[in-house]
Amino acid sequence: MKPCKRIEIVIEETLTRRMAQVLEAQGAPGYTLIPRASGQGDRGARRADDPTGTLTNAVFIIATDDDALLEQIVESVRPLLERSGGICLVSDALWVRH
Repeated sequence: MKPCKRIEIVIEETLTRRMAQVLEAQGAPGYTLIPRASGQGDRGARRADDPTGTLTNAVFIIATDDDALLEQIVESVRPLLERSGGICLVSDALWVRH
């Protein structure tokens, strides 16, 4: 196993295309997108069954062992989160290489 950082970004589902563009522009090595996430936060309830996606969240997961790339990604998603809400979490993880 290799130490890495796990970046989790929760954002409105309607903004997933824009977030993917931001991540790709910053050189993210890849990401996992989990659509239709629901929960409760400072902007109220988010429902996974909302047909318009405006009350639904999505979760992006990115793993990186490059500290410079980590900073680039975090700083590049900050403006989108400031405008639309959401959350970005960074945590230590272990990468099981195969």
